[in-house]
Amino acid sequence: MISPKAFLALLALPVFAEPESETSPWEITGAAGLSYSDGNSDRLATHLQLLATRVTPENELFLNADYFYAEDDRIATTDNLRLGAQFNHLVQERRYFGFSAQFLTDPIADLDHRIDISTLLGWYALKEDRQSLAFEMGPGYTWETQAGSNSDFLNLRLAERYERRLGDASKLWQSLAFVPEAADFDNHLLTAELGIESRITDHWNLRTFVRYQRDHSPAPGREENDLSLMLGVGYSLGGFPDPEKSARKTLKPARKTPTATPTGWTRSASLGTALASGNSDSRSLTSTFETAYHAATHEFFAGAEYLYGEDDGDTSQHQFHADARLRRLFGSRRFLGAGVELFHDDLADLSYRFTPSATAGTYLVKNDAVSLSLEAGPGYTFEKAGGQRSDYLSLVAAERFAFVIAPRLTFKQSLVWEAEAAELDNHTLTAAANLDTDLTESLALRIGLTYLFDPTPATGRAHHDTTLTSGIAVKF
Repeated sequence: MISPKAFLALLALPVFAEPESETSPWEITGAAGLSYSDGNSDRLATHLQLLATRVTPENELFLNADYFYAEDDRIATTDNLRLGAQFNHLVQERRYFGFSAQFLTDPIADLDHRIDISTLLGWYALKEDRQSLAFEMGPGYTWETQAGSNSDFLNLRLAERYERRLGDASKLWQSLAFVPEAADFDNHLLTAELGIESRITDHWNLRTFVRYQRDHSPAPGREENDLSLMLGVGYSLGGFPDPEKSARKTLKPARKTPTATPTGWTRSASLGTALASGNSDSRSLTSTFETAYHAATHEFFAGAEYLYGEDDGDTSQHQFHADARLRRLFGSRRFLGAGVELFHDDLADLSYRFTPSATAGTYLVKNDAVSLSLEAGPGYTFEKAGGQRSDYLSLVAAERFAFVIAPRLTFKQSLVWEAEAAELDNHTLTAAANLDTDLTESLALRIGLTYLFDPTPATGRAHHDTTLTSGIAVKF
């Protein structure tokens, strides 16, 4: 069952109303990513980010908030919140003075809170349409509670920030901030970021960045270095700047409305990832590939999915699933089919389960918006679970549903039951659902949920596995 934290994190994916004014100096962007698993592997990882800037000829205001959280077997492995604000007043085109405030909390690093407040003088070494480079420095004050000990001291903030547009729809940014104690430079906090974002529609972008943080005076027993990687989808409240329009008209055909049963070949691949290193050491990867072919007399479907997670050097998830199905249509609704399925799950101690099968089925509904099919038939299963090999005659039954909810929103769901013919209690039930929100004709935000129930698992393993993932799907 999905935990409340996972459900709330999913709801936190940014959805905003359109602004009233297209000329507002505000630019507001939210980004999010999420993965979840439960059962033999119990893991949740999420990141949320909000950025806001307000730039006028005289003033600049930058606001940011980001939250990283991950847990493994109900134990938090990453949990940090960072808030920041900076105000700059330009006294010349390239010179400014300002004020900066930063807040950081990281229970995993035994940091209850750290507050840095600084005044600063800054200078734009570069300030052009396509790139900017700024340097700034100034004194400030730090309040910190770490490992149960309170401290406060004068600090010195040295920072650098660079941005460059790559083409008309991408941007690279890099920043470096060094904040030492004024009387003891060995007691310092160094934060570096490198990221890239690519605009994919007027309001959506792909946002990826790496953050490195070094606390030279960490709490006892904690690491000095922390490394985080974020890959997510961003949404801009006011829309991203339009690329420069070319006089040459595109030859790309107009966007086609998707259908539940398209003709010809369709292919898609998706990827989701997260990384943390240092006081929290975790990484996860989700990748899928799907292909299908629809013709008047036959249909072909194939797919593969790989899930991997690791926390503090221990594998928390390792699954691979692949299947292929061929159907011969008789009329518009009925069909005979043949299929093969392979499943591997390290944490469930399932080395492999391989099942070829033959089925007969029918489409209960089949039109441009909705398709619903049922099929069943015999198969033969070969498996190795808990170190024991077995093979047996099996029965397979499946239900598959696809629904084009809107031109940019598609829902797919399936339910597959496989059982030993001589002992129906020895069975598996797999339910899966995907929701694709098209960002462009070729890119989609994909949220997937898979539930697997096995009443006869390997010794010491759970009866069920639940996995919730989010990532970017590419259609080609």
